[in-house]
Amino acid sequence: MSARGDAELERGEIQVAGVRRTYSLARAARQPGQAPPPLLIALHGSGMDGRGMAWFTGLARRGPAAGLTVVFPDGWKGGWHPARPPAEVPELDDERFLADLAGHLGGLGAASSWPVFLAGVSQGARYAEHLARHALLPVTGLFLVAGTGLEFSRRLSPVPQLRAAMTLVIGTGDRTTPYAGGRLTRGGLSGLLLKRRATRHGEQPGEDIVTGAEDLVADWARANWITGNGRPVEPVITELPMPSPDDPPVTRKTWSKPGCHPVSLYRIEGGGHGWPGGPQFLPSRAIGPISKHLDATGLLLDMADRATVQAPRRPALGRD
Repeated sequence: MSARGDAELERGEIQVAGVRRTYSLARAARQPGQAPPPLLIALHGSGMDGRGMAWFTGLARRGPAAGLTVVFPDGWKGGWHPARPPAEVPELDDERFLADLAGHLGGLGAASSWPVFLAGVSQGARYAEHLARHALLPVTGLFLVAGTGLEFSRRLSPVPQLRAAMTLVIGTGDRTTPYAGGRLTRGGLSGLLLKRRATRHGEQPGEDIVTGAEDLVADWARANWITGNGRPVEPVITELPMPSPDDPPVTRKTWSKPGCHPVSLYRIEGGGHGWPGGPQFLPSRAIGPISKHLDATGLLLDMADRATVQAPRRPALGRD
């Protein structure tokens, strides 16, 4: 893989409501007579772009190797817009961009219309959760890293309108996104830049409050009917073995019920703000430690594999 993952990527663009939108694409191989591969849409965090997300996660190589076409859309000037478009581009429509992009890739034969998976990190995770919660982008699997959901979005729909497999991977030592919920932590110079960027993108006071991790997965357990007496059933709790004592411990909680989409929470004790298995892109004193041995990309591909097997008339993914 190249330094930023560009070797596997095609650049593309589409027009959405008169606005030029761009993306990077990593196609899975397709044999003659074979159905197009499933699609994974991977949303970057604030200040990044699609190529940065490809580098961050390794999905440009590992997605197609697993039988998934992966698209890395570019947010407008490094951001996504769950509440409203920025004032300077009122016609900007991220929701329509992603829906049109999925259709565009289907028309190219690069991916099938179903199943479709949605993943995001940080602000991309919060926007992905908003899309899935309100069924604005129908997906069969949702994978969130270092980001939960937005409380103003949750108030509009306390229980997600979509039923989908859902996984959240998050650290308790994340110095940007509080595990228990509350206002986003934007301290120091990097925090000041985030605040300014959010304001330029249209964020208003009170829209920077996030849902706690445990509350978020409980919402999705209810949406997927993994309940008893109206409450989520007790999860299966597993302490994952970590090969290095320097790595933060990880607890996995899984909510499941026959015939229901599963919900999983990977709680990284003391873990910081980033993609586990990916780079420590800033010092741990700034963002907390990134788990080296928890493979978030592998977890995402495993989720897609299980969901694809359950989709009608779909074979399992060709995992390496």
